[in-house]
Amino acid sequence: MAGIAFRLQKLLSKDSYSSILRAYLYSAVISTGPFIVVIGGITAIKFIIQSRLNIEDNQLLLSLIVYVFAFSMLGVSPFIYTTTRYLADKYYLKQFDVFTPCYLTVLYIVFIFQTVLAIPFLYFLDIELRIKWIVLSLYLVESGIWIAMIYLSAARSYMWIVFAYFIGGIVGIVLSIMLGLNQGFFGYIGGFTMGQVLCFGILTFRIFQEFGMITSFDFGFMVYFTKHPYLFFTGVLYYLGIWVDKFIFWFSPYGTKVMGGINIYTNYDTAMFLAYLTVVPSMAFFLVQMETSFVGFYNNYYETIRNRANFNTIRNARDAMIKNLSEHFQKYAIFQGIFSGLIILFIISIIEFFNLNIYQSGILRVGILGAFLQMGFVMILNIIFYFDFQKESTIMCLIFFITNALFTFLTVKIGYHSFGFGYTMASLVSVFISFVILNHKLKHLDYWTFMRQSIIIPKFKFESETEQENKRKIRKRKKKI
Repeated sequence: MAGIAFRLQKLLSKDSYSSILRAYLYSAVISTGPFIVVIGGITAIKFIIQSRLNIEDNQLLLSLIVYVFAFSMLGVSPFIYTTTRYLADKYYLKQFDVFTPCYLTVLYIVFIFQTVLAIPFLYFLDIELRIKWIVLSLYLVESGIWIAMIYLSAARSYMWIVFAYFIGGIVGIVLSIMLGLNQGFFGYIGGFTMGQVLCFGILTFRIFQEFGMITSFDFGFMVYFTKHPYLFFTGVLYYLGIWVDKFIFWFSPYGTKVMGGINIYTNYDTAMFLAYLTVVPSMAFFLVQMETSFVGFYNNYYETIRNRANFNTIRNARDAMIKNLSEHFQKYAIFQGIFSGLIILFIISIIEFFNLNIYQSGILRVGILGAFLQMGFVMILNIIFYFDFQKESTIMCLIFFITNALFTFLTVKIGYHSFGFGYTMASLVSVFISFVILNHKLKHLDYWTFMRQSIIIPKFKFESETEQENKRKIRKRKKKI
């Protein structure tokens, strides 16, 4: 994403408040696009269908969209970091011709994989066949959007990404209303799906425009599953960590069984989704300010090494990079801390606007703090990736997954007044341990940088005295002849 961030920096360089505002709005949409579209779409549709569908159909529609969003993310998670690393290597080598073939190959594999997962689940759902096809289409399209974002992070035109999400979201809501009035349940979910299809189509079109209309295949990224196995586990564990608390609540005694195979707990889900939205400004800050600034110091550090500078120069470059990171983490803590504090201060208005009950309002308050801490964890994880500490990234995500599952399970046992604290405590533990890991690695960065380099083994071997004596005898014989 740093490539897009550098282009957004041009807007910040203009001396106008409108340019600065646009830069942060664009970065917010780019970094959280699918999330904003789906959550915004669910919220809008929820308000619309309350008086048009009965309670059972209302719950089913929202549950299906949430399930599609959750499991499409989990199904794509094994491919995200591995494919990103493959593309990053190709981008560094300027081999842009592999982008489109790789995109098509990953799409085909993901679509087949996701279809195999979805069909058994949909087969046993007690809904109309045409609705099953719509849900499957939405599931595959949402998976495609996750994949497309990996490739578009290297694109030059960030406006197309913003345009795709905006148009897809608006069209989805409008069509959902129009078709829902005539077709009921089928129309509501069908209209929303059509909006997502349009978004996916625009993103794919942009990839073809950016990297060429090449219809061949490229399976080169498959090697990276064995070459960088930790990236596979990092992706799976991180996204499981995001959703495990929801799964526990869905299938706890507090969950509501919508139909066979689908459970939901609206009190927790709604509050947590709103809590996630409060860190959107921080995601924009990380993309536009923190990451771009860090990349400059990062490149300077390794440039001094490549240029064979003396050790003091290398050490100074490292210290400058660490200082830059420290300053931006402090800025994030202050910026997001103030923003989260203001949200909590005016939370009564938010509760009234979204018509939240007393349980949801309590979860939301705690969830806002948890989202603030999780965003810090995400920032550290991204920095860890820059230094290629893959094993450490897997450990961090494993801790997040285990602690979120464990603490959430404990809160379910304790009762209502503790809901939300499990996720928040997991985020606190994860960000603390991640900070310790990052701090340790940066403190000894010179050691890790030099000691991880390949050692060149000489292509000669010492000869034994016997071998040397035999060779001398052979030379003497040749001279006599």
